[in-house]
Amino acid sequence: VRPWAAAHHELLDGRGYPNHLKGEEIPLEVRVLTILDIFDAMVADDRPYKRGMAPEKALSILKNRAEKDGDLDAGLVNLFIESGCWQAFYNKREERTHEA
Repeated sequence: VRPWAAAHHELLDGRGYPNHLKGEEIPLEVRVLTILDIFDAMVADDRPYKRGMAPEKALSILKNRAEKDGDLDAGLVNLFIESGCWQAFYNKREERTHEA
């Protein structure tokens, strides 16, 4: 898990960090984790420097980054959106936020 966490800022186009990996050089687990991390950062309402955005807007941004920018795995982003698993992820985040 450590190598995945360390690489979750890698992007398919090579602009990520720390190793500037590209495409298939990035393990599947890291590509999934990257999508989750970006979604979480966009919808998070617990950041002192910004308000969380609506999940639908965050999903639109993910889709744009995958399809137009090419820095996220389009197949995984579509799976994340179409499966609806983002709803469970978002709802769990909301529960934790309100418990704190």
